[in-house]
Amino acid sequence: MTIHRFTKYAHRAALVGAIQLALIAGPCVVTGHAAADPLTTWCGLYLGQGKAEVMATMGTPNGHQADSLITAVQWMHDGATTAEWDTAGAIFFAAFDKGNTTIKLLSYDATSGVDGSVPPAGIACEPWRAS
Repeated sequence: MTIHRFTKYAHRAALVGAIQLALIAGPCVVTGHAAADPLTTWCGLYLGQGKAEVMATMGTPNGHQADSLITAVQWMHDGATTAEWDTAGAIFFAAFDKGNTTIKLLSYDATSGVDGSVPPAGIACEPWRAS
């Protein structure tokens, strides 16, 4: 009885907290996209595509595992910007030139990380695309 009551109240508290966070953060934080499979979504992107379209397709960047890539891209391409999306099975990294055109689309296995040259399992396109 006590465990059931605790679980019930914990669930309610978590739900209320999530709603409060959404209200405080506003709609700019929540980004949705149609494709449920991130690998399929990623493979639909292409080099030369505009940054705004890539961001709209992939949603809000949420990654932080590709710092070494960010440094390398910014060293190689003056004025370049990057975005990263981390999922349970993959790390997706996009780089854009100063004109906001996609110049790199790199994907890695989440377990191996970006320092290993291991593509994510089940990817149906070239995992490392660069112009």
